[in-house]
Amino acid sequence: MYLRQSHQAFLQNLGWKVVFLRKEAQTTQKFKFRKQMKQERSFQMQNQSHQPNFLVIITKLMLMLNFHCRNSLDDHSIDLAASDLINRISFQAQQDISSLKNIAGETGKKLSSFASTFMTDLQDRIL
Repeated sequence: MYLRQSHQAFLQNLGWKVVFLRKEAQTTQKFKFRKQMKQERSFQMQNQSHQPNFLVIITKLMLMLNFHCRNSLDDHSIDLAASDLINRISFQAQQDISSLKNIAGETGKKLSSFASTFMTDLQDRIL
């Protein structure tokens, strides 16, 4: 709160300047505290957004496992150990990597064939 100089001089004579300075200092301190709290909250939210939610990941894995095991196991015997879960997931990952390697190999062959044909056509047009 800003006052005109004449008002400030009058209030200073009455001893009010100290009160206004205290209120201004308190307001400034509250503002700094609120700003700091807001920054901490935004920092915490940024950190949370970069960290994976492990509960969601585990839930998805269990649902996937339950779906794949439903036909082969009885509903009452789905008590799988953590090692079984890890073995099944690693086996699935190995299969996925193998299929990705095959796809990459086929893509490489097609690209090399295309490049060879392109270079041959380019040489024929130049000569």
